[in-house]
Amino acid sequence: MADLKLDIARMVMQTRYEMQLEREASSVRGGDLSDMDRENYQKRIDDLLNAVSSLLDANNAMGEKIQRLEKIAEDYEDLKAENAKLKGELAMRKRAQHGKGSEKPKENTASSDEKTKDDDENDYIENGSRNDIPPVEDPDEEEDISPSEPPAKKERDNSNRPEHYEKGHADIHVIHDCDLDKLEELGLEFIRYTRPVDQFDRVSITRQDTYRYVWVRDKKTGKEFSFFYPKEEKRECIFVNESDYDKPSLVPHTSCTWRMLSDLGVNRYQYALSCGREMFRMFNEKMKVSPQTILNWLKEGSEFLKGGMSHIKRRLLKKGTAIYVDETWVDTKVKQPDGSFRYEKRYMWVIVNLATKVCYYLFGRRRREVIEKFLGDFQGTLMTDAYNAYAYFSKLDGCTHACCWAHVRRIFWSALKDYKDPFAQEYIKKIGVLYKVELESILLHRTEAEVLEARKLESIPILNELDQESALLLAKVKSKELKISSKLEKALNYMRNHWKELIAYIDIGDVLIDNNCCERAVRPFTNLRKSFGGFSSELGGEVAAAWLTFVESCKLQKKAALEVFNGYFQRIAEGRRDYDLITEEVLC
Repeated sequence: MADLKLDIARMVMQTRYEMQLEREASSVRGGDLSDMDRENYQKRIDDLLNAVSSLLDANNAMGEKIQRLEKIAEDYEDLKAENAKLKGELAMRKRAQHGKGSEKPKENTASSDEKTKDDDENDYIENGSRNDIPPVEDPDEEEDISPSEPPAKKERDNSNRPEHYEKGHADIHVIHDCDLDKLEELGLEFIRYTRPVDQFDRVSITRQDTYRYVWVRDKKTGKEFSFFYPKEEKRECIFVNESDYDKPSLVPHTSCTWRMLSDLGVNRYQYALSCGREMFRMFNEKMKVSPQTILNWLKEGSEFLKGGMSHIKRRLLKKGTAIYVDETWVDTKVKQPDGSFRYEKRYMWVIVNLATKVCYYLFGRRRREVIEKFLGDFQGTLMTDAYNAYAYFSKLDGCTHACCWAHVRRIFWSALKDYKDPFAQEYIKKIGVLYKVELESILLHRTEAEVLEARKLESIPILNELDQESALLLAKVKSKELKISSKLEKALNYMRNHWKELIAYIDIGDVLIDNNCCERAVRPFTNLRKSFGGFSSELGGEVAAAWLTFVESCKLQKKAALEVFNGYFQRIAEGRRDYDLITEEVLC
């Protein structure tokens, strides 16, 4: 349009110049035309100039109108693309809210200004290759600065305590008296009764046993201490295993038998039963106990479980095996350097080893240092999602980093389901072929060598097609030959930016195509989080990690968690502290 405008203007200027030359020549030589002919000629030339000028003006106006229309068309295309993107995001949010047809429900954060793991992952997909981006860390996760002096411990105020302090009690209450006659035979002198020791157990109903300890003095040495010796007597409450209650079998620092503590742990960490609901369940059994008391008992139990977690960790990080890692957030009340408290995000890392059949929960921050310190010098295969905290494993000697194909398929599926992009269907079909190969290997019980052969014959050609077609499609999009949805473009970039990690599973026969086994292990914790909302301290996260480590390892070992806990805490109540051997006996 601009060139045409210049050509017309140049023609007008040239015509005017020639007319001026003609006038000057005519004045010099007197002119060859008559006055009438010259006048007619001049009139025609003027009419032509006016017509050309009018045409030029109309042409300029039309050019400006076309430019405005082109700008409107560009704006319309942008608005159309933005509208499609918003519709896709709306569809995703509806699926996340109502759960219909959702392959992975999106978790809601406690505060709108903090991002979940899925938000970070979406940002990361948009930003491209993780190797070009520094590790993502929580914005408020600075290093803790401990105060120069620890705060002084406040004295406990008992001034408002009621005259009668109500203790927990059960519907069935059995009192075990100390045999005072036996004290003389044992060379002990009775002084007075001490504070009785209460023990709670659940046997279809909740049973309470009170053992009347006595304060004695050794006649030979003169030392004084509390002592109990069961008295042979007929009691009103007689169970089949009544002899088990002749002496206390408490888990140290609690009022629970090993059966009671195991039952509480399974109810909370396997069935996601909150302590408040547990309290009301006990109340129906005529036992009064506060939720905080239950939490205190579970905390003491976790201290003994932590002794066995070291044994599980060694099995988890066995050299040459494959581990699957994922993490999820939880709101936790954290003490600040100034002594105040506020809720911050903490994360529960979940690590699964299918070869050794153990699962480990690690509570902490979402920093690379956390998982790096835990894994240490692990040598094997690491299957994860695209979180860039794992990127450094690709550079370690003896360690192979693989990425999960389920995350890739999920983005393509969202592009098809939410953004209605037909191009995504072809990629979903090809990824489905990859999963078909893996399913056949599982159903046919193929060996590692047979799995590698099947992948070589069937999976590698599909992977080559995905690589070539995605590169060609992105090139067309970049050159504006083709338009696709923003979600599909993210899916293609995600796949290509992590292509090396995505195809790493091809050469390792004992590695799955995705880390869905780890996501299944994450789900029990997310159910627990929905039950209680968050942790009131970081200690609560560590307690949950200890119990969940055993619960999920029991599932992999195909053992009943209640039976394992019973065996574990029974040995603890008997006085054993060889945690590795206990864990080996009851779990591994």
